Amino acid sequence: MTIAITPAGAGGLSVLGETLRPLTPGYGGIEIFETSGPAQAGPPPHRHPWEEIYFVLEGTLELFDDGSWSTASAGATVTVPPNQVHSYRLGSAETRFLTITGPGAARQFFEEMDAEITTLPPDIGRVLKVAGRNGLDVVLPG
Repeated sequence: MTIAITPAGAGGLSVLGETLRPLTPGYGGIEIFETSGPAQAGPPPHRHPWEEIYFVLEGTLELFDDGSWSTASAGATVTVPPNQVHSYRLGSAETRFLTITGPGAARQFFEEMDAEITTLPPDIGRVLKVAGRNGLDVVLPG
C-alpha cells in the first residue's frame, strides 16, 4: 500500500442530490468525504453499523435524532454512534461539511448509490436494495 494524495478538485459521488467528494483512498478503515448540496438536501432517517462524524465547515447542518431536530453551525462536530437512527439536511446551499466514517461499507454504499440511483426523486425500491446490500437500514415513516 502506498501513501495517497487526493488532489484538490477531485470528482465527487452523487448521492440523493448531495455531492460527496472522497478525500481518502478507501483502504477500508477511516473514510473522509467533503459533503455539499442544495438547501434541505439530506438522507431519510437511517442507521448503519459504523460510527459517523460530521464537521461543519460552512453554513448549518440540521440533525434529526430521537424524534427531534437540532442545528450544528460552522465549526461544530457531530458524532453519530453505530446503529443510531439519524438523518440530516443542509441548512443552506452554502453548507459544506466533512463526513468521517469508521470502518464499514460507507464508501461502497456511496459509490453504488452514485452508479445505480441516477434520477431525482429516486426510486425508493432501488435505494432500499442498495442500502440493504451495504448494511444500512432506512427507517420509513409509519
